Amino acid sequence: MLTENSGNGILDARDVQILFVDLQPELISSSRTIQPAALTANAAVLAQVARLTHVPVTFSIVPVQGKPGRNLPALTPYVSPKNTVRRVMAGTFMEPRLVDALGAYKRKTLVVAGYATEVAVLQTALGALKAGYTVYVVMDVTGSRSERTEDAAVRQMEMAGAIPTSVLAIAAQLAPDFSRTPGSEVLLTFDSLSPP
Repeated sequence: MLTENSGNGILDARDVQILFVDLQPELISSSRTIQPAALTANAAVLAQVARLTHVPVTFSIVPVQGKPGRNLPALTPYVSPKNTVRRVMAGTFMEPRLVDALGAYKRKTLVVAGYATEVAVLQTALGALKAGYTVYVVMDVTGSRSERTEDAAVRQMEMAGAIPTSVLAIAAQLAPDFSRTPGSEVLLTFDSLSPP
């Protein structure tokens, strides 16, 4: 379902929230479509842009090998018990606590970043679309073990209505005036981005 702003391709920071899904060291280590170091660096930049533009962030993590999951260390400055939801289901929208946490922000544009594209990211995008969110998937903060299967998942998300994007595109829309804050501060974060 598209919102009023989604048709014109312009994001309104007051209606945006960001969801980081399964960006955990043990999981992203197998990424082949973007190197783990680049994925980590880009995730940290996206989180920093969110902080600078006052966009709320939520983290969803899963257990790994029977142990509680943990976020990437680079995301630690942005993580708190209040914005982190642990789950065991593949799809984040299968976890009522997460659905409630996202709904509490009353922001209908959801920017999704995570690992793996074919599982958590795809399920999240489809669940969010079904729940009425406009969904953007940040491709330089999204990884997979396989280009072939990632391409298929991205096509499926696009066909359902999700919009593939990048950290730069999101950042420039959230803070388009680089001559003053927060845009001038957001501009400084671009040097920390890594190519996929």
